Amino acid sequence: MKKIRSKHNDLLNYFVHDRRDLSPAYVRSCEKFFKELGKKRNKFKASSNATRHNLFTEIEERSKKYERTNTAI
Repeated sequence: MKKIRSKHNDLLNYFVHDRRDLSPAYVRSCEKFFKELGKKRNKFKASSNATRHNLFTEIEERSKKYERTNTAI
Protein backbone atom coordinates (compact mmCIF):
# COMPACT_ATOMS: atom_id res chain seq x y z
CA MET A 1 0.00 0.00 0.00
CA LYS A 2 1.09 3.56 -0.70
CA LYS A 3 2.46 5.66 2.17
CA ILE A 4 0.07 8.24 3.60
CA ARG A 5 1.20 11.83 3.17
CA SER A 6 1.01 13.69 6.45
CA LYS A 7 1.70 17.18 7.67
CA HIS A 8 3.93 17.08 10.74
CA ASN A 9 1.69 19.44 12.70
CA ASP A 10 -1.40 17.31 12.11
CA LEU A 11 -1.95 14.32 14.42
CA LEU A 12 -5.08 12.96 12.73
CA ASN A 13 -3.26 10.47 10.52
CA TYR A 14 -1.33 9.13 13.51
CA PHE A 15 -4.59 8.03 15.12
CA VAL A 16 -6.54 7.09 11.99
CA HIS A 17 -4.03 5.10 9.94
CA ASP A 18 -1.83 2.12 10.68
CA ARG A 19 1.72 3.17 11.52
CA ARG A 20 3.09 0.90 8.80
CA ASP A 21 1.35 3.15 6.26
CA LEU A 22 2.85 6.36 7.66
CA SER A 23 6.32 7.70 7.01
CA PRO A 24 8.86 6.87 9.72
CA ALA A 25 9.76 10.56 10.08
CA TYR A 26 6.12 11.45 10.74
CA VAL A 27 5.76 8.70 13.37
CA ARG A 28 8.98 9.82 15.09
CA SER A 29 7.78 13.42 15.07
CA CYS A 30 4.45 12.46 16.64
CA GLU A 31 6.08 10.26 19.29
CA LYS A 32 8.55 13.03 20.13
CA PHE A 33 5.62 15.41 20.57
CA PHE A 34 3.84 12.96 22.90
CA LYS A 35 6.99 12.50 25.00
CA GLU A 36 7.42 16.27 25.36
CA LEU A 37 3.76 16.62 26.23
CA GLY A 38 4.11 13.94 28.90
CA LYS A 39 7.12 15.71 30.42
CA LYS A 40 5.22 19.01 30.56
CA ARG A 41 2.22 17.28 32.09
CA ASN A 42 4.34 15.62 34.77
CA LYS A 43 6.11 18.91 35.51
CA PHE A 44 2.77 20.71 35.84
CA LYS A 45 1.32 17.90 37.94
CA ALA A 46 4.29 18.02 40.33
CA SER A 47 4.12 21.79 40.73
CA SER A 48 0.35 21.59 41.12
CA ASN A 49 0.70 19.06 43.95
CA ALA A 50 3.27 21.29 45.68
CA THR A 51 0.96 24.28 45.37
CA ARG A 52 -1.98 22.24 46.62
CA HIS A 53 0.10 20.99 49.56
CA ASN A 54 1.16 24.54 50.46
CA LEU A 55 -2.42 25.75 50.18
CA PHE A 56 -3.79 23.01 52.44
CA THR A 57 -0.98 23.51 54.94
CA GLU A 58 -1.75 27.22 55.07
CA ILE A 59 -5.50 26.58 55.50
CA GLU A 60 -4.82 24.06 58.26
CA GLU A 61 -2.54 26.50 60.10
CA ARG A 62 -5.14 29.27 59.86
CA SER A 63 -7.90 27.00 61.14
CA LYS A 64 -5.76 25.95 64.13
CA LYS A 65 -5.00 29.58 64.87
CA TYR A 66 -8.69 30.42 64.61
CA GLU A 67 -9.62 27.57 66.97
CA ARG A 68 -7.03 28.71 69.53
CA THR A 69 -8.35 32.27 69.51
CA ASN A 70 -11.99 31.15 69.83
CA THR A 71 -11.35 28.65 72.62
CA ALA A 72 -9.37 31.20 74.65
CA ILE A 73 -12.43 33.52 74.81
